[in-house]
Amino acid sequence: MNDKRRYQRYSVNDDRNTIAQAKIEVDGESVQFVDFSVGSLCVLSQKPISAGIKRISVEFIDRGKIELYGRIARVKEEKNMWRIGIDLTEIYKLDTLRKV
Repeated sequence: MNDKRRYQRYSVNDDRNTIAQAKIEVDGESVQFVDFSVGSLCVLSQKPISAGIKRISVEFIDRGKIELYGRIARVKEEKNMWRIGIDLTEIYKLDTLRKV
């Protein structure tokens, strides 16, 4: 079985900077990185982000920059922050990932 990954998954579980060192903006609003995978992105924001298609800029300090679009799928208040779930599958025709 070939187990070579074609992407790298980053995850953050606290408020400190981690090895990912990612700077993320959603429609120009700076947000805190939580999880990024092939089909979705999860971030924390100081304020809620309205529904719809948003422009996302992800800059990995030592690994380059990604510009993409995603649909806000979930906005949930957690303590003094907002957890924002962003679906990437609809924009980039990744619906087959959801079937796996």
